[in-house]
Amino acid sequence: MQRRAFPSLPGIVVLGVAACTAPGLGNLTHDPPAQESATGASGSASEDGPATTSEPAPPTGTTSEDPATTAVGSTTTEGSSSSSSGSSTTTEDDPSAPPAIVDGGLGPDPLQQPGPVSVTIDTAHADGVRMQVDGGPVIELGPAEADAFTGEIVVYTALDNGPHFATFVAWRGELESEALELPFTVALPPMGSELFWEGDNAIGQGTVIALAVTPSHHLIELGTYYPQGDARCYLRRRSLGGTWADGDLFEVKPGLKCSAIDLAVDDDGALLVLVDKLEGGELRWWLGKYDAWAGQPVNVGAGVVGDRARALARTGDRAAVCGTRPKGNTVTATAWMFASGGGAGTIVTYDYLPPTQPPLPLEFSETPNDCTFLDDRLFITGEVKGKHEQDNVIRVKHFLLESGFAGEDPIWKLAASGFSQGGGRVITTDGDSQVMTGGYFCGDQCDPLSELRMFAGGQQVWRRSLDPLLLDPRALAWHPAGYVVFVASRQLEKDVTSFFAQAWFPLKNQSLWTYEHQDGPTIHTPTALAIGPYGQIYAGGITAGGYPAVAIIAP
Repeated sequence: MQRRAFPSLPGIVVLGVAACTAPGLGNLTHDPPAQESATGASGSASEDGPATTSEPAPPTGTTSEDPATTAVGSTTTEGSSSSSSGSSTTTEDDPSAPPAIVDGGLGPDPLQQPGPVSVTIDTAHADGVRMQVDGGPVIELGPAEADAFTGEIVVYTALDNGPHFATFVAWRGELESEALELPFTVALPPMGSELFWEGDNAIGQGTVIALAVTPSHHLIELGTYYPQGDARCYLRRRSLGGTWADGDLFEVKPGLKCSAIDLAVDDDGALLVLVDKLEGGELRWWLGKYDAWAGQPVNVGAGVVGDRARALARTGDRAAVCGTRPKGNTVTATAWMFASGGGAGTIVTYDYLPPTQPPLPLEFSETPNDCTFLDDRLFITGEVKGKHEQDNVIRVKHFLLESGFAGEDPIWKLAASGFSQGGGRVITTDGDSQVMTGGYFCGDQCDPLSELRMFAGGQQVWRRSLDPLLLDPRALAWHPAGYVVFVASRQLEKDVTSFFAQAWFPLKNQSLWTYEHQDGPTIHTPTALAIGPYGQIYAGGITAGGYPAVAIIAP
């Protein structure tokens, strides 16, 4: 599943509304929870005196559920994003008058949820306004209404908790105004704390298999549930706060026995849904596209009997279904490639050959478990099973496979370790040059232990073994603050596991934060992970009673 990284310092990103937008966001709206008693910093500056600012309001504790609206790419801010306290005046044009800031404001202050601090600066005789946060890079604000300029300061993580300041300078040609400095405070909840949990019988027993966030800022949940005892696939739409209502749930391939596999969202908000369906007594995977919620899907592709789909990856107008096809007594790694132009797609198979000269005619089974795109290159992780050593013993090895969209230039990388066996379960990228896998390792008598591996330039550059009580990672994502998050079950005792998530900065030897949830002494299995537009961490899976569960974790 594709996970795009965002620039961060480590968790603050400055946006000029017209001049710059966050990668993958565009000019879209966001509906974060309003802050209780949140205020905004404001101030004014003129040619005759220094800038003045109000003191930032202290943190006020928890947030309410009433929505506020920040219109990204427009001129309005409502709810907890406060406007400046002064008044904006427009004077007649005077070619000799220096530019000036006459008023300015930002909010919410304090910021108590991951999201934007909205900025509005009113000017006179100015062509633009430049902003710096904490002395960082200079960003040009975007024009709003006459003599006003707006932008956003986006905060992704509680790593940035504490006082900050933004400095503004109006300009026209070579002339600049006096600087206006506005303080603000970041007071996000502690990293790894639980912001939301739902695990109940509203739709009966089931499992959340995949999560994704749309450009319209909805959390989409793909899962399998069991009405009348038969497996069915469903899609559920939630707010970014986790809530849902009537009309937010519908069945995929209604009336057919179905098992969910994976989910992706394209740049226009269309849902790509990958499932297994049983129709006419034949089990086949199916990839469909929903351009409208609960609308009629477009058939993108389908497998034949014997094909096995395991993951879905998307980049731009391209998608890949990763899985296996039968090959005699073994299976071979396969990717079904689809482009937005339609058509039957392209089938690419990958055969692993051991690094001997000439290659030995040995049989290997290659089983992809997850895949993702990095630019136009497809990366697949999984397991290669066969006789890797001269002792003629069948072993399983962790692999990372890279290839072009048409299958050209495949590069196999079997991960090295001091253990004889292992496998890759999940994969993500930082959107730039680094690939991370989560999986397991063990000896010939396999008692698996969980691990993370990072690759750059085709070479492994970092490996980290995890808590020995953890089962294999089930989902993995790169966070915009620069760390990776995984979810897994943690074995507490026989038939008792917890719903577990953990964050790591690459190359570090200690985790950043840990989240754990239990609804009782029974099985809990997290299976899905998604990152929201402002760094929100969403996890899904199954909880006590066999019910689908969704958690929101503070970043």
